[in-house]
Amino acid sequence: MLKSIEDGELPEELAASIRDFWPAAEWDNAASISFLESGWNAFALLDSTDAAHPCGTSIGKKGGVPIAAERSVGYFQINACNFPDWEWARLYNARHNAGTAHMLWDERGWSPWYFSAQQLGLL
Repeated sequence: MLKSIEDGELPEELAASIRDFWPAAEWDNAASISFLESGWNAFALLDSTDAAHPCGTSIGKKGGVPIAAERSVGYFQINACNFPDWEWARLYNARHNAGTAHMLWDERGWSPWYFSAQQLGLL
C-alpha cells in the first residue's frame, strides 16, 4: 500500500507540501499515511463529536485500542480537538495541514496516525 510521491497520483498541493516539510527519506511514508487517512481528499472530515460526546470523550475501542471523540480534518486527518485555540477549518489548507502533520511527526514519529502507521509497518 506504500504510495510514491513521484508517481504523480498525489494532488500537487499535497506533494509540494510534503516535499517542503519532510526529509526526502520520509516522502513516501507521508504520502502513504495521508492516503490511508483521507484518500487524498483535502476536505475529508471525521467528526465524531456531538453534545453528548465532546472532544476527547471515550467512544469505544478499535482493535482493542481506546478511541475518543475527534474532529479530524484534511489530508492527514489532523485532530482539531488537540488544537482548541485554532480555527479548525484552516486545516483544510494543504500546507497548513501538512505543516501541522510534520510538527506532530517531528515530536512523535508516525504514532499520531497509529492505525495507518501500523498498516504500513511504521510502528
